[in-house]
Amino acid sequence: MTKIWAKIVINHSVRKSVVHDCGEKIHEFNFYNNVREICEQLKIPTPVILETYIRTFLDFNILKFKQRDFLEEINFDQFVLESGE
Repeated sequence: MTKIWAKIVINHSVRKSVVHDCGEKIHEFNFYNNVREICEQLKIPTPVILETYIRTFLDFNILKFKQRDFLEEINFDQFVLESGE
């Protein structure tokens, strides 16, 4: 069972977080749906997810999104995903 710890970071401080139970191992084909569900829980827009982002997450178990990764304006500095398998 795989879990993703998602954090909203403002000024190097975690302001909001959620642990999302993915239910299965994360693969390229289910990564976007998991991120979308996490964003719905946190009530934030879903970032643009490139294939290189998915590879980074699968290889290093961490991924950081900044303003440039969102189409909408965001009110936080980073959206961080960490995997805990």
